[in-house]
Amino acid sequence: MTMRSVGALWFALLILLPPGARAQSPAGAAALAMLRATPDSNAPTPRSWSGTGAIVGGLGGGAAFAVAFYHFTHRNGAVNNKTSIVGGTLVGVVLGAASGALLGAFVGSLFPKHP
Repeated sequence: MTMRSVGALWFALLILLPPGARAQSPAGAAALAMLRATPDSNAPTPRSWSGTGAIVGGLGGGAAFAVAFYHFTHRNGAVNNKTSIVGGTLVGVVLGAASGALLGAFVGSLFPKHP
């Protein structure tokens, strides 16, 4: 049933669309060929602390989330096994490192480096 609906969709897109909607007009191609880079586009980007912030945020976030996920996977009074505790801790490390690195890079990009 879904194959027929996909086939009907392709039929509608390829056959029923007007030829001008699928082909690029010559005027559009000439306009794209005349585009040039402006002098400002070659300007160097300002240096910032985003790389350092990503490293610090990744390490800090990984450590904090590892402790939090270890705390939440190790339950007192329950049957705990090493596989679930280590697995939960590793999930915490990965999530914390990724989110911490993104946040650290964003915060670090707000502060410019001075020569």
